[in-house]
Amino acid sequence: MKIKGLVIATVFALSSVSAVYAADNESITDQSGWGNSAGTFQNGFRNFSGTGQRGVRNSSTTIQSGKYNESGTAQFGRGNDSLTVQQGKGNVSGTLQFGRGNSSETYQSGKGNNSVTIQH
Repeated sequence: MKIKGLVIATVFALSSVSAVYAADNESITDQSGWGNSAGTFQNGFRNFSGTGQRGVRNSSTTIQSGKYNESGTAQFGRGNDSLTVQQGKGNVSGTLQFGRGNSSETYQSGKGNNSVTIQH
């Protein structure tokens, strides 16, 4: 494999970005290793986003706009970052982080939204 092909394959293997504009969509991302990034954008209603990351210095960003969307992020390791933004009504967010030096931010605007973050 040529160097250029190897670099492109490595970039795609280490990062994941999803975008959805509709209803009842599901995005599942599972990453293991070091320095991974995951990004999900969903617009609509009854969408689900799940991100799992294991390792060191991984980051996850989930943005959802609409009604009754659900987001779940689980990170295991050190120095991981999670950002969840939900706009709309009746959205639910959950973040689990196990390890040390992890950070989590959740922003919700609208009515009837719920969020829980657990760090251990």
